[in-house]
Amino acid sequence: MASLDPYSGVLGTRLAKHLLRRATFNITQSRIAEYANYTVDQALTNLLSTSIKNLSQPIHYVSGNLISPSPWINNDSTFGPVNDDNGSGSQRQNDFVTSWWMDEARRDTSLRSKMTYFLFTNLTAPQKDNGDSAYYYDYLMLLEHFCLSNWKELVFQVSINPRMLEFLNNDENIVTNPNENYARELLELYTIGVGKPIYIENDGSVGFDGDPLNYSETIDIPEIARILTGWRFDKNGRDNMPLNGSENGNLPTGYAVPDDHDFSAKQLSSYFGSFQIQAWDSSGKTENEKKAQMEIELRELIDKILEQEETAKYICRKLYRFFVSRNISTEIEDDIIVPLAATFRSNYNLEEVISQLLKSKHFYDADDSISTDEIIGGLIKSPLELALQSITLLDFPIPHPIDEGELHYKSFYQNNLINKFLVQSAQPPFGEETTPPAGFPAHYSGPNFDKSWFNSSTILYRYNICKNVLFKGTYGFNPAAFIQSVVTNPTDPEDILTTLTDMLFPEVASLERKQYFIDTYLFDGGTLLQEGALKYYYWEYLWSEYLQGRKVNTVKNILKSLIEALIWSQEFQTT
Repeated sequence: MASLDPYSGVLGTRLAKHLLRRATFNITQSRIAEYANYTVDQALTNLLSTSIKNLSQPIHYVSGNLISPSPWINNDSTFGPVNDDNGSGSQRQNDFVTSWWMDEARRDTSLRSKMTYFLFTNLTAPQKDNGDSAYYYDYLMLLEHFCLSNWKELVFQVSINPRMLEFLNNDENIVTNPNENYARELLELYTIGVGKPIYIENDGSVGFDGDPLNYSETIDIPEIARILTGWRFDKNGRDNMPLNGSENGNLPTGYAVPDDHDFSAKQLSSYFGSFQIQAWDSSGKTENEKKAQMEIELRELIDKILEQEETAKYICRKLYRFFVSRNISTEIEDDIIVPLAATFRSNYNLEEVISQLLKSKHFYDADDSISTDEIIGGLIKSPLELALQSITLLDFPIPHPIDEGELHYKSFYQNNLINKFLVQSAQPPFGEETTPPAGFPAHYSGPNFDKSWFNSSTILYRYNICKNVLFKGTYGFNPAAFIQSVVTNPTDPEDILTTLTDMLFPEVASLERKQYFIDTYLFDGGTLLQEGALKYYYWEYLWSEYLQGRKVNTVKNILKSLIEALIWSQEFQTT
Protein backbone atom coordinates (compact mmCIF):
# COMPACT_ATOMS: atom_id res chain seq x y z
CA MET A 1 0.00 0.00 0.00
CA ALA A 2 1.42 3.39 -1.00
CA SER A 3 2.07 5.52 2.06
CA LEU A 4 2.72 9.16 2.95
CA ASP A 5 3.94 8.08 6.39
CA PRO A 6 7.37 9.60 7.07
CA TYR A 7 10.45 7.52 6.32
CA SER A 8 12.32 6.70 9.53
CA GLY A 9 16.01 6.21 10.07
CA VAL A 10 19.15 7.63 8.51
CA LEU A 11 19.05 8.04 4.74
CA GLY A 12 22.30 6.35 3.81
CA THR A 13 24.10 6.91 0.51
CA ARG A 14 21.47 5.47 -1.84
CA LEU A 15 18.54 7.50 -0.52
CA ALA A 16 20.66 10.62 -0.03
CA LYS A 17 21.55 10.52 -3.73
CA HIS A 18 17.91 10.03 -4.63
CA LEU A 19 16.75 13.01 -2.57
CA LEU A 20 19.48 15.33 -3.87
CA ARG A 21 18.89 14.36 -7.51
CA ARG A 22 15.15 15.00 -7.26
CA ALA A 23 15.20 18.07 -4.98
CA THR A 24 18.17 20.07 -6.32
CA PHE A 25 20.33 20.67 -9.37
CA ASN A 26 23.41 20.59 -7.11
CA ILE A 27 24.71 17.12 -6.30
CA THR A 28 28.33 16.47 -5.35
CA GLN A 29 30.31 13.72 -3.68
CA SER A 30 30.59 15.77 -0.47
CA ARG A 31 26.86 16.57 -0.37
CA ILE A 32 25.99 12.89 -0.85
CA ALA A 33 28.26 12.00 2.08
CA GLU A 34 26.72 14.77 4.20
CA TYR A 35 23.11 13.81 3.50
CA ALA A 36 23.83 10.09 3.97
CA ASN A 37 24.09 10.81 7.70
CA TYR A 38 20.80 12.73 7.91
CA THR A 39 17.32 11.62 8.82
CA VAL A 40 14.59 12.88 6.48
CA ASP A 41 13.71 15.60 8.98
CA GLN A 42 17.30 16.83 9.09
CA ALA A 43 17.60 16.62 5.31
CA LEU A 44 14.42 18.62 4.69
CA THR A 45 15.42 21.21 7.29
CA ASN A 46 18.59 21.78 5.26
CA LEU A 47 16.81 21.80 1.91
CA LEU A 48 14.23 24.30 3.13
CA SER A 49 16.93 26.68 4.32
CA THR A 50 17.50 28.77 1.20
CA SER A 51 21.13 29.50 0.41
CA ILE A 52 22.58 32.94 -0.26
CA LYS A 53 22.97 33.68 -3.95
CA ASN A 54 26.29 34.41 -5.59
CA LEU A 55 24.69 37.26 -7.59
CA SER A 56 21.19 38.66 -7.10
CA GLN A 57 20.88 39.49 -10.81
CA PRO A 58 22.88 39.08 -14.03
CA ILE A 59 25.82 41.46 -14.39
CA HIS A 60 26.93 42.32 -17.93
CA TYR A 61 30.61 42.04 -18.78
CA VAL A 62 32.52 45.01 -20.21
CA SER A 63 31.35 45.59 -23.78
CA GLY A 64 29.66 48.32 -25.79
CA ASN A 65 30.14 51.51 -23.80
CA LEU A 66 30.53 49.83 -20.42
CA ILE A 67 33.79 50.53 -18.64
CA SER A 68 33.09 48.07 -15.80
CA PRO A 69 30.75 45.10 -15.24
CA SER A 70 27.28 46.59 -14.81
CA PRO A 71 23.65 45.60 -14.20
CA TRP A 72 20.99 46.39 -16.78
CA ILE A 73 17.93 45.36 -14.75
CA ASN A 74 18.18 46.87 -11.26
CA ASN A 75 20.64 49.12 -9.46
CA ASP A 76 23.15 46.98 -7.60
CA SER A 77 24.86 47.68 -4.28
CA THR A 78 28.12 46.16 -5.55
CA PHE A 79 28.14 46.90 -9.28
CA GLY A 80 26.45 50.27 -9.32
CA PRO A 81 23.49 51.81 -11.13
CA VAL A 82 21.72 50.38 -14.14
CA ASN A 83 23.63 50.86 -17.40
CA ASP A 84 22.09 49.09 -20.37
CA ASP A 85 24.52 50.54 -22.92
CA ASN A 86 26.24 47.18 -23.18
CA GLY A 87 25.95 46.44 -26.90
CA SER A 88 23.84 43.31 -26.37
CA GLY A 89 20.39 43.09 -27.92
CA SER A 90 17.25 41.87 -26.22
CA GLN A 91 17.69 38.23 -27.29
CA ARG A 92 21.18 38.03 -25.81
CA GLN A 93 20.05 39.75 -22.63
CA ASN A 94 17.23 37.21 -22.30
CA ASP A 95 19.77 34.41 -22.67
CA PHE A 96 21.96 36.08 -20.06
CA VAL A 97 19.03 36.12 -17.60
CA THR A 98 18.66 32.38 -18.22
CA SER A 99 22.43 31.92 -17.89
CA TRP A 100 22.44 33.75 -14.57
CA TRP A 101 19.51 31.67 -13.30
CA MET A 102 21.20 28.39 -14.27
CA ASP A 103 24.47 29.43 -12.65
CA GLU A 104 22.65 30.20 -9.42
CA ALA A 105 20.67 26.94 -9.69
CA ARG A 106 23.80 24.82 -9.97
CA ARG A 107 25.15 26.53 -6.83
CA ASP A 108 21.86 26.30 -4.92
CA THR A 109 21.97 23.81 -2.03
CA SER A 110 18.27 24.25 -1.20
CA LEU A 111 14.92 23.33 -2.73
CA ARG A 112 14.51 26.86 -4.08
CA SER A 113 15.64 26.36 -7.68
CA LYS A 114 13.87 23.03 -8.24
CA MET A 115 10.63 24.42 -6.80
CA THR A 116 10.98 27.60 -8.87
CA TYR A 117 11.36 25.49 -11.98
CA PHE A 118 8.39 23.36 -10.98
CA LEU A 119 6.30 26.53 -10.75
CA PHE A 120 7.48 27.50 -14.22
CA THR A 121 6.11 24.17 -15.48
CA ASN A 122 2.82 24.93 -13.67
CA LEU A 123 2.36 28.66 -14.44
CA THR A 124 4.23 28.72 -17.74
CA ALA A 125 4.98 32.06 -19.38
CA PRO A 126 7.89 31.41 -21.76
CA GLN A 127 10.56 33.89 -22.72
CA LYS A 128 9.77 36.16 -25.64
CA ASP A 129 12.52 36.09 -28.26
CA ASN A 130 12.95 39.85 -28.35
CA GLY A 131 11.07 40.66 -25.18
CA ASP A 132 12.15 42.76 -22.23
CA SER A 133 14.62 40.66 -20.24
CA ALA A 134 13.95 42.74 -17.12
CA TYR A 135 10.28 41.76 -17.14
CA TYR A 136 11.27 38.12 -17.56
CA TYR A 137 13.66 38.43 -14.63
CA ASP A 138 10.72 39.82 -12.61
CA TYR A 139 8.56 36.83 -13.57
CA LEU A 140 11.27 34.38 -12.44
CA MET A 141 11.77 36.29 -9.20
CA LEU A 142 8.02 36.13 -8.57
CA LEU A 143 8.05 32.34 -8.93
CA GLU A 144 11.11 32.15 -6.71
CA HIS A 145 9.61 34.38 -4.03
CA PHE A 146 6.60 32.08 -3.65
CA CYS A 147 8.33 28.76 -4.38
CA LEU A 148 8.00 27.57 -0.77
CA SER A 149 5.06 29.63 0.41
CA ASN A 150 1.56 30.72 -0.61
CA TRP A 151 0.52 29.27 -3.97
CA LYS A 152 -2.89 31.00 -3.79
CA GLU A 153 -1.25 34.42 -3.58
CA LEU A 154 1.13 33.42 -6.37
CA VAL A 155 -1.81 32.64 -8.68
CA PHE A 156 -3.11 36.16 -8.06
CA GLN A 157 0.29 37.78 -8.55
CA VAL A 158 1.01 35.81 -11.74
CA SER A 159 -2.37 36.80 -13.14
CA ILE A 160 -1.32 40.47 -13.13
CA ASN A 161 2.39 39.90 -13.82
CA PRO A 162 3.56 41.85 -16.91
CA ARG A 163 5.05 38.83 -18.68
CA MET A 164 1.90 36.75 -18.16
CA LEU A 165 -0.37 39.65 -19.15
CA GLU A 166 1.56 39.96 -22.40
CA PHE A 167 1.96 36.25 -23.09
CA LEU A 168 -1.75 35.42 -23.02
CA ASN A 169 -2.95 38.82 -24.19
CA ASN A 170 -4.81 39.67 -21.02
CA ASP A 171 -3.43 43.20 -21.34
CA GLU A 172 -5.75 43.42 -24.37
CA ASN A 173 -8.78 42.11 -22.47
CA ILE A 174 -11.22 45.02 -22.16
CA VAL A 175 -14.92 45.42 -21.42
CA THR A 176 -15.80 46.21 -25.04
CA ASN A 177 -13.71 43.37 -26.49
CA PRO A 178 -13.06 40.53 -24.01
CA ASN A 179 -10.10 38.24 -24.66
CA GLU A 180 -10.51 34.70 -23.31
CA ASN A 181 -6.93 33.44 -23.64
CA TYR A 182 -5.84 33.79 -20.02
CA ALA A 183 -9.24 32.76 -18.66
CA ARG A 184 -8.99 29.49 -20.59
CA GLU A 185 -5.44 28.66 -19.53
CA LEU A 186 -6.07 29.72 -15.93
CA LEU A 187 -8.58 26.88 -15.71
CA GLU A 188 -7.22 24.32 -18.15
CA LEU A 189 -3.51 24.46 -17.29
CA TYR A 190 -2.74 26.58 -14.27
CA THR A 191 -5.29 25.64 -11.60
CA ILE A 192 -8.11 23.07 -11.85
CA GLY A 193 -7.13 21.24 -15.03
CA VAL A 194 -9.23 20.08 -17.91
CA GLY A 195 -10.48 16.93 -16.16
CA LYS A 196 -10.10 13.19 -16.77
CA PRO A 197 -6.78 12.42 -15.02
CA ILE A 198 -4.58 9.81 -16.68
CA TYR A 199 -3.95 6.68 -14.61
CA ILE A 200 -1.10 4.31 -15.38
CA GLU A 201 -1.66 1.05 -13.53
CA ASN A 202 1.06 -1.26 -12.24
CA ASP A 203 0.56 -3.58 -15.21
CA GLY A 204 1.26 -0.69 -17.60
CA SER A 205 -2.33 -0.24 -18.73
CA VAL A 206 -3.51 3.33 -19.26
CA GLY A 207 -6.92 4.54 -18.17
CA PHE A 208 -8.90 7.73 -17.74
CA ASP A 209 -11.32 8.57 -14.98
CA GLY A 210 -13.38 11.45 -13.71
CA ASP A 211 -15.54 14.11 -15.32
CA PRO A 212 -14.60 14.98 -18.92
CA LEU A 213 -14.36 18.59 -17.73
CA ASN A 214 -13.95 20.39 -14.43
CA TYR A 215 -15.62 23.54 -15.75
CA SER A 216 -17.96 24.79 -18.45
CA GLU A 217 -16.20 26.05 -21.56
CA THR A 218 -19.27 27.98 -22.68
CA ILE A 219 -20.08 29.62 -19.34
CA ASP A 220 -17.01 29.78 -17.14
CA ILE A 221 -14.39 30.90 -19.65
CA PRO A 222 -16.39 33.90 -20.97
CA GLU A 223 -17.45 34.92 -17.46
CA ILE A 224 -13.92 34.65 -16.08
CA ALA A 225 -12.62 36.66 -19.03
CA ARG A 226 -14.99 39.45 -17.98
CA ILE A 227 -13.69 39.29 -14.40
CA LEU A 228 -10.16 39.62 -15.80
CA THR A 229 -10.80 42.73 -17.91
CA GLY A 230 -8.84 45.92 -17.42
CA TRP A 231 -5.36 44.86 -16.25
CA ARG A 232 -2.38 46.51 -17.97
CA PHE A 233 1.35 47.02 -17.87
CA ASP A 234 3.68 49.53 -19.50
CA LYS A 235 5.71 47.80 -22.22
CA ASN A 236 8.27 50.62 -22.27
CA GLY A 237 8.24 51.94 -18.74
CA ARG A 238 9.18 49.27 -16.20
CA ASP A 239 10.72 51.91 -13.94
CA ASN A 240 7.33 53.59 -13.65
CA MET A 241 5.38 50.43 -12.85
CA PRO A 242 3.82 49.92 -9.40
CA LEU A 243 5.48 47.41 -7.08
CA ASN A 244 3.57 44.49 -5.57
CA GLY A 245 4.78 45.04 -1.98
CA SER A 246 7.66 43.66 0.06
CA GLU A 247 5.58 40.66 1.18
CA ASN A 248 5.27 39.66 -2.49
CA GLY A 249 8.85 40.33 -3.59
CA ASN A 250 8.55 44.09 -4.24
CA LEU A 251 8.47 43.45 -7.98
CA PRO A 252 6.99 45.51 -10.84
CA THR A 253 3.41 44.42 -11.41
CA GLY A 254 0.43 45.12 -13.63
CA TYR A 255 -2.09 47.77 -12.72
CA ALA A 256 -5.86 48.17 -12.91
CA VAL A 257 -7.53 50.42 -15.52
CA PRO A 258 -11.14 50.80 -14.34
CA ASP A 259 -12.41 52.28 -17.62
CA ASP A 260 -11.53 48.96 -19.30
CA HIS A 261 -13.13 46.73 -16.65
CA ASP A 262 -16.56 45.13 -16.74
CA PHE A 263 -18.27 45.96 -13.43
CA SER A 264 -21.52 44.22 -14.35
CA ALA A 265 -22.66 40.94 -12.75
CA LYS A 266 -20.87 37.68 -13.54
CA GLN A 267 -21.98 34.14 -12.74
CA LEU A 268 -20.01 30.92 -13.04
CA SER A 269 -21.47 27.52 -13.84
CA SER A 270 -22.70 24.79 -11.52
CA TYR A 271 -19.16 23.39 -11.51
CA PHE A 272 -18.39 26.31 -9.19
CA GLY A 273 -21.70 26.28 -7.35
CA SER A 274 -23.14 28.97 -9.65
CA PHE A 275 -20.87 31.47 -7.89
CA GLN A 276 -21.83 35.10 -8.51
CA ILE A 277 -20.04 38.41 -8.49
CA GLN A 278 -22.68 41.07 -8.06
CA ALA A 279 -22.86 44.09 -10.33
CA TRP A 280 -20.97 47.02 -8.83
CA ASP A 281 -22.05 50.59 -9.47
CA SER A 282 -18.87 52.51 -10.25
CA SER A 283 -20.57 55.86 -10.67
CA GLY A 284 -19.34 58.42 -8.17
CA LYS A 285 -16.53 56.12 -7.01
CA THR A 286 -12.90 57.21 -6.88
CA GLU A 287 -10.27 55.62 -9.11
CA ASN A 288 -8.76 53.89 -6.09
CA GLU A 289 -12.14 52.46 -5.10
CA LYS A 290 -12.65 51.12 -8.61
CA LYS A 291 -9.18 49.57 -8.66
CA ALA A 292 -9.82 47.99 -5.28
CA GLN A 293 -13.05 46.46 -6.60
CA MET A 294 -11.18 44.96 -9.57
CA GLU A 295 -8.72 43.32 -7.19
CA ILE A 296 -11.56 42.04 -4.98
CA GLU A 297 -13.25 40.40 -7.99
CA LEU A 298 -10.03 38.71 -9.11
CA ARG A 299 -9.25 37.44 -5.62
CA GLU A 300 -12.81 36.13 -5.18
CA LEU A 301 -12.47 34.27 -8.47
CA ILE A 302 -9.19 32.65 -7.40
CA ASP A 303 -10.66 31.74 -4.02
CA LYS A 304 -13.59 30.02 -5.73
CA ILE A 305 -11.37 28.05 -8.14
CA LEU A 306 -9.11 26.96 -5.30
CA GLU A 307 -12.06 25.89 -3.16
CA GLN A 308 -12.63 23.02 -5.57
CA GLU A 309 -11.09 19.73 -4.44
CA GLU A 310 -9.94 18.98 -7.97
CA THR A 311 -7.65 22.04 -8.02
CA ALA A 312 -5.44 20.77 -5.20
CA LYS A 313 -5.44 17.26 -6.68
CA TYR A 314 -4.46 18.59 -10.12
CA ILE A 315 -1.45 20.47 -8.71
CA CYS A 316 -0.44 17.54 -6.51
CA ARG A 317 -0.45 15.24 -9.55
CA LYS A 318 1.90 17.71 -11.22
CA LEU A 319 4.14 17.74 -8.16
CA TYR A 320 4.12 13.94 -8.07
CA ARG A 321 5.10 13.59 -11.72
CA PHE A 322 7.82 16.23 -11.38
CA PHE A 323 9.42 14.86 -8.20
CA VAL A 324 8.42 11.19 -7.96
CA SER A 325 7.08 9.23 -10.95
CA ARG A 326 5.15 9.54 -14.20
CA ASN A 327 2.95 6.62 -13.13
CA ILE A 328 -0.12 7.55 -11.12
CA SER A 329 -2.21 4.43 -10.63
CA THR A 330 -5.59 4.37 -8.93
CA GLU A 331 -3.73 3.20 -5.81
CA ILE A 332 -1.40 6.21 -5.96
CA GLU A 333 -4.37 8.51 -6.57
CA ASP A 334 -6.19 7.20 -3.50
CA ASP A 335 -3.25 6.75 -1.11
CA ILE A 336 -0.91 9.59 -2.14
CA ILE A 337 -2.62 12.25 -4.26
CA VAL A 338 -5.86 12.56 -2.26
CA PRO A 339 -4.21 12.96 1.20
CA LEU A 340 -1.46 15.15 -0.26
CA ALA A 341 -4.12 17.37 -1.84
CA ALA A 342 -5.90 17.61 1.51
CA THR A 343 -2.71 19.01 3.01
CA PHE A 344 -2.28 21.43 0.13
CA ARG A 345 -5.88 22.58 0.11
CA SER A 346 -5.85 23.43 3.81
CA ASN A 347 -3.83 26.61 3.14
CA TYR A 348 -2.11 26.14 -0.25
CA ASN A 349 1.33 26.26 1.37
CA LEU A 350 3.93 24.79 -0.97
CA GLU A 351 6.50 24.13 1.75
CA GLU A 352 4.08 21.92 3.67
CA VAL A 353 3.02 19.82 0.70
CA ILE A 354 6.51 19.30 -0.76
CA SER A 355 7.88 18.44 2.71
CA GLN A 356 5.18 15.82 3.22
CA LEU A 357 5.96 14.28 -0.16
CA LEU A 358 9.77 14.27 0.14
CA LYS A 359 9.67 12.87 3.68
CA SER A 360 7.32 10.02 2.80
CA LYS A 361 8.13 6.33 2.66
CA HIS A 362 6.64 6.35 -0.80
CA PHE A 363 9.17 8.86 -2.15
CA TYR A 364 11.96 6.48 -1.12
CA ASP A 365 10.08 3.41 -2.45
CA ALA A 366 10.03 2.07 1.11
CA ASP A 367 6.29 1.44 1.35
CA ASP A 368 6.31 -2.04 -0.17
CA SER A 369 8.47 -5.15 -0.11
CA ILE A 370 10.48 -4.22 -3.22
CA SER A 371 12.40 -0.95 -2.91
CA THR A 372 14.07 -1.00 -6.32
CA ASP A 373 11.22 -1.39 -8.77
CA GLU A 374 9.34 1.90 -9.01
CA ILE A 375 10.75 5.23 -7.85
CA ILE A 376 14.53 5.41 -7.61
CA GLY A 377 16.04 5.77 -11.07
CA GLY A 378 12.51 5.78 -12.49
CA LEU A 379 12.46 9.17 -14.23
CA ILE A 380 14.35 10.37 -17.29
CA LYS A 381 16.56 13.34 -16.49
CA SER A 382 15.44 16.51 -18.21
CA PRO A 383 18.20 18.12 -20.32
CA LEU A 384 18.46 20.85 -17.68
CA GLU A 385 18.96 18.27 -14.92
CA LEU A 386 21.42 16.35 -17.08
CA ALA A 387 23.47 19.48 -17.69
CA LEU A 388 23.53 21.03 -14.23
CA GLN A 389 23.94 17.77 -12.33
CA SER A 390 26.80 16.75 -14.64
CA ILE A 391 28.45 20.11 -13.98
CA THR A 392 28.18 19.80 -10.21
CA LEU A 393 29.09 16.11 -9.98
CA LEU A 394 32.20 16.65 -12.12
CA ASP A 395 33.09 19.90 -10.35
CA PHE A 396 33.25 21.45 -13.80
CA PRO A 397 35.27 24.72 -13.92
CA ILE A 398 32.73 27.27 -15.19
CA PRO A 399 34.29 30.65 -16.04
CA HIS A 400 33.78 33.28 -13.34
CA PRO A 401 30.71 35.50 -13.98
CA ILE A 402 32.58 38.74 -13.21
CA ASP A 403 36.29 38.12 -13.83
CA GLU A 404 35.57 36.13 -17.01
CA GLY A 405 32.14 37.55 -17.80
CA GLU A 406 32.12 37.20 -21.58
CA LEU A 407 33.44 33.64 -21.42
CA HIS A 408 30.89 32.86 -18.70
CA TYR A 409 27.70 34.35 -20.17
CA LYS A 410 28.29 34.44 -23.90
CA SER A 411 30.60 31.50 -24.56
CA PHE A 412 29.81 28.85 -21.97
CA TYR A 413 26.15 29.42 -21.16
CA GLN A 414 24.61 31.09 -24.22
CA ASN A 415 26.58 29.60 -27.11
CA ASN A 416 27.34 26.16 -25.72
CA LEU A 417 25.04 25.07 -22.92
CA ILE A 418 21.87 26.83 -24.12
CA ASN A 419 22.18 26.86 -27.91
CA LYS A 420 24.26 23.74 -28.57
CA PHE A 421 22.76 21.51 -25.91
CA LEU A 422 19.52 22.62 -24.24
CA VAL A 423 17.78 24.07 -27.29
CA GLN A 424 18.82 21.09 -29.41
CA SER A 425 17.63 18.73 -26.66
CA ALA A 426 14.17 20.37 -26.79
CA GLN A 427 14.46 22.24 -23.49
CA PRO A 428 15.40 25.87 -23.89
CA PRO A 429 15.20 26.35 -20.12
CA PHE A 430 12.35 28.84 -20.03
CA GLY A 431 10.91 28.11 -23.43
CA GLU A 432 10.78 30.21 -26.57
CA GLU A 433 8.18 32.46 -28.12
CA THR A 434 6.56 29.41 -29.77
CA THR A 435 6.40 27.39 -26.52
CA PRO A 436 2.72 26.75 -25.69
CA PRO A 437 1.16 27.68 -22.33
CA ALA A 438 1.31 24.01 -21.36
CA GLY A 439 5.11 24.12 -21.52
CA PHE A 440 7.17 21.07 -22.51
CA PRO A 441 5.46 17.73 -23.38
CA ALA A 442 7.37 15.98 -20.59
CA HIS A 443 5.35 18.00 -18.08
CA TYR A 444 1.86 17.51 -19.50
CA SER A 445 1.66 14.90 -22.26
CA GLY A 446 0.71 11.49 -20.91
CA PRO A 447 1.22 8.67 -20.71
CA ASN A 448 4.86 9.22 -21.73
CA PHE A 449 5.54 12.41 -19.73
CA ASP A 450 9.32 12.44 -18.93
CA LYS A 451 9.99 9.78 -21.59
CA SER A 452 9.33 12.59 -24.06
CA TRP A 453 12.84 13.90 -23.41
CA PHE A 454 14.20 10.92 -25.36
CA ASN A 455 13.33 10.83 -29.05
CA SER A 456 15.05 10.52 -32.41
CA SER A 457 15.55 14.29 -32.63
CA THR A 458 17.15 14.77 -29.21
CA ILE A 459 19.07 11.61 -28.37
CA LEU A 460 22.24 12.54 -30.27
CA TYR A 461 22.44 15.93 -28.57
CA ARG A 462 21.98 14.37 -25.12
CA TYR A 463 24.85 12.00 -25.81
CA ASN A 464 27.03 14.82 -27.13
CA ILE A 465 26.90 16.96 -23.99
CA CYS A 466 30.51 16.02 -23.23
CA LYS A 467 31.76 16.70 -26.74
CA ASN A 468 29.86 19.96 -27.25
CA VAL A 469 29.99 21.43 -23.75
CA LEU A 470 31.91 19.70 -20.98
CA PHE A 471 35.04 18.57 -22.79
CA LYS A 472 35.59 21.61 -24.97
CA GLY A 473 39.17 22.72 -24.38
CA THR A 474 38.17 26.32 -23.66
CA TYR A 475 37.04 25.60 -20.12
CA GLY A 476 39.94 23.52 -18.86
CA PHE A 477 38.19 20.45 -17.43
CA ASN A 478 40.93 18.01 -16.38
CA PRO A 479 39.48 14.49 -15.95
CA ALA A 480 42.64 13.22 -14.28
CA ALA A 481 42.62 16.02 -11.71
CA PHE A 482 38.95 15.29 -11.06
CA ILE A 483 39.65 11.58 -10.49
CA GLN A 484 42.51 12.49 -8.18
CA SER A 485 40.16 14.69 -6.13
CA VAL A 486 37.35 12.14 -5.63
CA VAL A 487 38.97 8.67 -5.73
CA THR A 488 40.87 7.45 -2.67
CA ASN A 489 43.25 5.26 -4.68
CA PRO A 490 43.39 6.31 -8.35
CA THR A 491 45.91 3.56 -9.11
CA ASP A 492 43.16 0.98 -8.55
CA PRO A 493 40.72 0.67 -11.49
CA GLU A 494 38.09 -0.95 -9.28
CA ASP A 495 38.26 1.94 -6.81
CA ILE A 496 37.83 4.40 -9.69
CA LEU A 497 34.72 2.64 -11.01
CA THR A 498 33.21 2.06 -7.59
CA THR A 499 33.64 5.72 -6.67
CA LEU A 500 32.28 7.03 -9.97
CA THR A 501 29.29 4.71 -10.22
CA ASP A 502 28.42 5.36 -6.57
CA MET A 503 28.36 9.08 -7.38
CA LEU A 504 26.65 8.94 -10.76
CA PHE A 505 24.25 5.97 -10.72
CA PRO A 506 20.96 5.77 -8.81
CA GLU A 507 21.64 2.19 -7.68
CA VAL A 508 24.82 0.32 -6.77
CA ALA A 509 26.43 -0.98 -9.95
CA SER A 510 27.00 -4.72 -10.21
CA LEU A 511 30.53 -6.12 -10.39
CA GLU A 512 29.85 -7.12 -14.00
CA ARG A 513 28.72 -3.61 -14.92
CA LYS A 514 31.79 -2.01 -13.37
CA GLN A 515 34.07 -4.54 -15.05
CA TYR A 516 32.50 -3.66 -18.39
CA PHE A 517 33.54 -0.03 -17.99
CA ILE A 518 37.00 -1.02 -16.76
CA ASP A 519 37.65 -3.34 -19.69
CA THR A 520 36.01 -1.22 -22.38
CA TYR A 521 37.19 2.26 -21.44
CA LEU A 522 39.80 2.32 -18.70
CA PHE A 523 41.75 -0.43 -20.42
CA ASP A 524 40.93 0.98 -23.82
CA GLY A 525 39.28 -2.17 -25.10
CA GLY A 526 42.03 -4.38 -23.69
CA THR A 527 44.86 -2.77 -25.65
CA LEU A 528 46.87 -1.43 -22.71
CA LEU A 529 48.31 -4.90 -22.19
CA GLN A 530 47.05 -8.40 -22.66
CA GLU A 531 45.20 -10.08 -19.82
CA GLY A 532 44.40 -10.11 -16.14
CA ALA A 533 46.59 -8.44 -13.56
CA LEU A 534 49.03 -7.08 -16.14
CA LYS A 535 46.41 -4.54 -17.22
CA TYR A 536 46.00 -3.39 -13.63
CA TYR A 537 49.75 -3.04 -13.21
CA TYR A 538 49.95 -1.06 -16.41
CA TRP A 539 47.23 1.35 -15.23
CA GLU A 540 49.19 1.81 -12.00
CA TYR A 541 52.25 2.57 -14.12
CA LEU A 542 50.32 5.07 -16.27
CA TRP A 543 48.99 6.86 -13.21
CA SER A 544 52.48 7.05 -11.71
CA GLU A 545 53.74 8.51 -14.99
CA TYR A 546 50.93 11.07 -14.97
CA LEU A 547 51.90 12.20 -11.47
CA GLN A 548 55.45 12.73 -12.75
CA GLY A 549 54.22 14.89 -15.62
CA ARG A 550 54.56 12.15 -18.23
CA LYS A 551 51.84 10.28 -20.19
CA VAL A 552 49.55 13.18 -19.28
CA ASN A 553 47.50 13.21 -22.48
CA THR A 554 47.25 9.41 -22.52
CA VAL A 555 45.76 9.34 -19.02
CA LYS A 556 43.49 12.31 -19.67
CA ASN A 557 42.11 10.78 -22.87
CA ILE A 558 41.45 7.41 -21.24
CA LEU A 559 39.62 9.02 -18.33
CA LYS A 560 37.77 11.37 -20.63
CA SER A 561 36.42 8.38 -22.57
CA LEU A 562 35.45 6.65 -19.35
CA ILE A 563 33.57 9.65 -17.93
CA GLU A 564 31.84 10.23 -21.25
CA ALA A 565 30.68 6.60 -21.31
CA LEU A 566 29.33 6.87 -17.76
CA ILE A 567 27.36 9.99 -18.69
CA TRP A 568 26.03 8.20 -21.78
CA SER A 569 24.93 5.24 -19.68
CA GLN A 570 21.24 4.56 -19.15
CA GLU A 571 21.86 4.66 -15.40
CA PHE A 572 23.07 8.26 -15.45
CA GLN A 573 20.40 9.36 -17.92
CA THR A 574 17.79 8.50 -15.29
CA THR A 575 17.19 10.04 -11.92
